[in-house]
Amino acid sequence: MAVTLKDVAKRAGVSATTVSLVLNQGSNSRISETTRNKILYITKELGYQTNKTPPGTPIAVPPTIGLVFTDVTNPFFTAMAAAIEDVASRYGYNIILCNTQRNLKKEREYLEVLSRRRVDGLLIAPVDDQESDITDFVKRNTPVVFIDRCLEGEEHTNAVLLDNLGGAYLATKHLLDLGHRRIGLINGRRTVLTGKDRLKGYKKALQEYHIPVQEELICDGFFTVEGGQEATQTLLNLSPPPSALLSCGGVMSIGALLEMRQRGITLPRDLSFVSFDDEKWCILIEPPLTVIAQPVNELGTEAAQLVIQLIQGWGTETSQHIILKPQLIVRNSCARYTAH
Repeated sequence: MAVTLKDVAKRAGVSATTVSLVLNQGSNSRISETTRNKILYITKELGYQTNKTPPGTPIAVPPTIGLVFTDVTNPFFTAMAAAIEDVASRYGYNIILCNTQRNLKKEREYLEVLSRRRVDGLLIAPVDDQESDITDFVKRNTPVVFIDRCLEGEEHTNAVLLDNLGGAYLATKHLLDLGHRRIGLINGRRTVLTGKDRLKGYKKALQEYHIPVQEELICDGFFTVEGGQEATQTLLNLSPPPSALLSCGGVMSIGALLEMRQRGITLPRDLSFVSFDDEKWCILIEPPLTVIAQPVNELGTEAAQLVIQLIQGWGTETSQHIILKPQLIVRNSCARYTAH
């Protein structure tokens, strides 16, 4: 029986992906010298034959992964795409990047194109958690990995997600611990899992502190600058206005800060503010923002590695549902509540 990549990996005590990376990239791979030498020794010992292309054979088309994102101008998705591309290139995969701009029609068109191109795998952050259609990929047994969000009722499919409920809970609890009781929420969209879970986290923290959930304090900002500004307008026009705001996305936070500047609001003297996403600008403004930092690079890396594993045909026995934890980073945009 021919020796397989998995046989080498098992003997070496590493993943098949690590073996593949060493054999394909050699000394240029990001593997320690000790591990690399061990894998090369075991490969020779077992007589594993790599599929070297004979001279003169036409170069095969590199395997391709389709990457479908809702908004590549959002720094969150930009950073994630960069991490995915980095992993894919190291394994010899090409990426086809599709930007749906939060448009379900565009998503369907892109999925049809990727299906016709017969991509080897698909990474997708769906526009809507109920209407996205991956049927063609499932029928063809093309590996699909949901990233950042998945379809409703498909929580047990292959996915790499963030603990959005936990992140919103941490942020809201931080504000509650500072004495705030009237906390405005700038949510994303309630038609995607990200928005639903962050809303649940916000409500969970309030309920633990026996604070009634007030719908007037919840506004959707649709993960856009304009949406964040409009939501902030609505919340600050309330009587009385909230003493603190939680923005569930860095892009929306820009809109919120623009509205605050126009109103002459100073953080945290007039208002406490927490934002999702630890963008570089969050520490450059005054005061630096308290944030829920998401491991975006790890998210992209894990998703890319998972879809490549599935394409290579190992780890397919059960679906993998990877959930990464966010972190609360306390800076200077929040203050203890005092009645004015």
